[in-house]
Amino acid sequence: MKSKIGIAVVLLVVVVLALFLPNFGGRYYTQIFVQVLINIMLAASLRPSLLCGQLNIGHSAFMAIGAYASALLAKNLGLPFELSLLFGGALSAAVGLIMGYPSLRLRGVYFAMVTVSFVEVIRLIAQLWVSLTRGMSGLSGIPKPSLLGMVLTTKASQYYLALGLLVIILLILYRLEYSRLGLIWKSIGMADNLSQSLGINVANYKLLAFTLGCFFAGVAGAYYASFFRFLFPPEFSFLLSVNILVYNFVGGRGHFIGPIVGAAFLTLLVEPFRGSAYETIFFSIAMLLTILFLPGGLITLPGKLAGLWSGSTGSAPATSAAT
Repeated sequence: MKSKIGIAVVLLVVVVLALFLPNFGGRYYTQIFVQVLINIMLAASLRPSLLCGQLNIGHSAFMAIGAYASALLAKNLGLPFELSLLFGGALSAAVGLIMGYPSLRLRGVYFAMVTVSFVEVIRLIAQLWVSLTRGMSGLSGIPKPSLLGMVLTTKASQYYLALGLLVIILLILYRLEYSRLGLIWKSIGMADNLSQSLGINVANYKLLAFTLGCFFAGVAGAYYASFFRFLFPPEFSFLLSVNILVYNFVGGRGHFIGPIVGAAFLTLLVEPFRGSAYETIFFSIAMLLTILFLPGGLITLPGKLAGLWSGSTGSAPATSAAT
């Protein structure tokens, strides 16, 4: 109960701080904050699969499906942003359902290899289907996001829309994780054979977690398309899927707020070096240091610091008495 209250308080504080972030900079910093929010959506949407013990390294493929589907619907058919956003998420979930039904029966590295292959398939389709996606020329001219018919022209208003989407996604995932469904996911992740012996349909619950994550990844991709208004196939490469997975491990898999911390920390850390060779170097160094010194993720850092502080203040120097 205390852990739930602590998580709720932390999330509330983060949301309150996020409300004032656009006031601390111009368009450039607002764009960085939006990228942080999108990465948090992607990292959090991968968590249900990780709870089930599935090493999914193909999350960027479903982001790409949602991005291209919503962008094409909004650009070519004039579909409202809300509908194109939902359709992008629904199409990603449908593809995830079709792809996950046979592949989720695999385990460990075999399932990971399937997801990696799927990323490359989606990227090649986006690259080679020039008549639909414009291929390597990039899909441009995507309409700006709107809300109830009002086009959001400023970056600040688009930031608040992303923040609202993120809050909704996190609330849904939080309620699911701390429900009976979440307990089943965790039990499957710890011992799927034991869960199956207790009468739990492991395959169906894994498929549900995988499809749910695909839906929210598609929603994140749909918003990404409307905000940046340009899609380029290499953006959704295998490297992005690895980054999404690393966000969870660096932040900490043991807590719901782990993906939030990991995505925010790593996105802001590498931003000054984005586009250069140092971006991958700093990303790798941060990941290695976390694995070596904080195996539980960044969320365990306050507890370790508190332990060191109490240990240093609680120990008194030994004194010897002379007789």
